[in-house]
Amino acid sequence: MIIGIDLGGTKIKAALADAKGKIITDVNIPTEAQKGQKQVIDNIKKAVYTLIRGQKVKISCLGIGVPGPILYEKGIVIEPPNLPGWKEVNLKKILQKEFKVPVHLDNDANCAALAEAYFGAGQKARHFIYMTISTGIGGGIIIDRKIYRGAIGAAGEFGHMVIDSKGYVCGCGNVGCLEALASGSAIKKRAGMDAISVELAARQGDKKAQKVIAVTAHYLAIGIANLVNIFNPEMVILGGGVSKMRELLLNPIRQEFRDYALTLPAKSVKIVNAKLGSESGVLGAVAICL
Repeated sequence: MIIGIDLGGTKIKAALADAKGKIITDVNIPTEAQKGQKQVIDNIKKAVYTLIRGQKVKISCLGIGVPGPILYEKGIVIEPPNLPGWKEVNLKKILQKEFKVPVHLDNDANCAALAEAYFGAGQKARHFIYMTISTGIGGGIIIDRKIYRGAIGAAGEFGHMVIDSKGYVCGCGNVGCLEALASGSAIKKRAGMDAISVELAARQGDKKAQKVIAVTAHYLAIGIANLVNIFNPEMVILGGGVSKMRELLLNPIRQEFRDYALTLPAKSVKIVNAKLGSESGVLGAVAICL
């Protein structure tokens, strides 16, 4: 049995699961990030103890997905943007000492990619790109069924490829990043309402909302074409809250990305929605252990 933990800025979701991704039991508790590092770590421990209380099973591993950059091999959380007071925290060492089992960490986007590889839309693919489109845009790169992390573990920051040098200023300080142009935050800035409201309005025939989705799909199509040209994946899997627009966003992306992608890799790739939804975080943390 494996424990998977999805550490978010507002809540901690933890699950006890088997190696096939079947969740036996799960728990959600507030992160209480504003109370600082110690409180958050105490809440992680509380979540684990809640899961194993009364369970007559042996835990073989604990996996945890964290927001922001990490040092993968050492299990050190660098400085996550939504966890104030965290700076180079060796969470792996802390949790191994507490629970006496192997602990593995990765960032949340890599976790979601691994979840789709083991249990979701990417189970039959050897090479695929996972892109999460939410408040921001991130992702994971699967090459030969393994996560590609890059030289220092910072690979997969798809949201920060520059698409339009005259576009919006991004939170990273650059101008025209994909995240600044096509994320949930960009949709809200362009439409004056969140992505869910834009989707509802578009489905009801609102022309402005439909235009916002078309512009979002345009920028995503360019970004996806760049990734397809570089990595030649079998599949691009789209997850995150904005992807829940499903065919309303997916169909124009599929049509338009071919205008920017090279012919051969464009013909061989499938662009699909993620399958796991809200479970991708904890199942990705389980998959790290596998």
